[in-house]
Amino acid sequence: DKFRYQDRSEKDLLNGLSSWSPSVRKRSAGELKEREGDFQPALLKLMASSDRYSRYGAAEALGQPGVKADATVSVSTLTEALESDDLCLRILAAEALARIGSPARPAVPAMLQRLAKTDGENDPRGMEQRFLCFSLFNRRGGLIGRSLDGIDRELLLRAVRIGLQNEDGRARGSLGSVYANLTYDEIKPLLPAIHQAIVEPAPSGIMFASGIRLSGIALLARHRIREGMPLCIQIMEIEKWGKKNRITQCLKTLETYGAAAKAVLPELRQLEKDLRAHKEARMLAPVTQQAQSLIKKIDRADGT
Repeated sequence: DKFRYQDRSEKDLLNGLSSWSPSVRKRSAGELKEREGDFQPALLKLMASSDRYSRYGAAEALGQPGVKADATVSVSTLTEALESDDLCLRILAAEALARIGSPARPAVPAMLQRLAKTDGENDPRGMEQRFLCFSLFNRRGGLIGRSLDGIDRELLLRAVRIGLQNEDGRARGSLGSVYANLTYDEIKPLLPAIHQAIVEPAPSGIMFASGIRLSGIALLARHRIREGMPLCIQIMEIEKWGKKNRITQCLKTLETYGAAAKAVLPELRQLEKDLRAHKEARMLAPVTQQAQSLIKKIDRADGT
């Protein structure tokens, strides 16, 4: 019962940060932020400990927004932890920095450098990159999810290329914020990586795997890149999970091309036929109607 932590003494809460249990550490850290004391000296001592669980708990607590602490010291300590040999500590430090928010932006270059590194031997699934993507690029809570002002573009692009290859669909999806925050000239060097992330979906995180693909074709359409039109057709994948939303978004993106989309009218007409014959035709009826309306609109469109 997490509410029992309200009755624990500050000493017990600090001891809880060294527990082997992630739940105990997390709940102890969460309760410390409700207390009035200055716990930073104790937390820094735990961070310097040789006990890994103590370091994990201290990282959790240093990132709690309500814990009274000198943000500069917390950010410096957590940034140093990004260079630890302990993968779990590095991940917890990145998450803690994201929770601190704007005061932690000085840590962004170090986080981008970590994201740009790969360790196939010790981290073959790219779990560190996964959590760094969330901590950096999420629109809600990521350190640079809403603004890239002052961020070194070369370092950013190098990190994004790695992130777009991560095996987790949700991690890739968080990088969609970069698409929205860069100009065409800035994002142009990324186009090959963006194209690859569209045509090669993430192998895991299927619930989120379409996100970065849809962001990618929307980006191509926004900059009037004609290769985006056949990609819209290609990634609809009407037999795969999540098809209804994916088809809806692809059709909306195709519509922005106007008369230029006449190049894919044969594919759209075949799509309409396939949707009508689909085993889930009833559920897909709205997108079938959407496809039919789009075909008529493109047929009537003037220009190129």
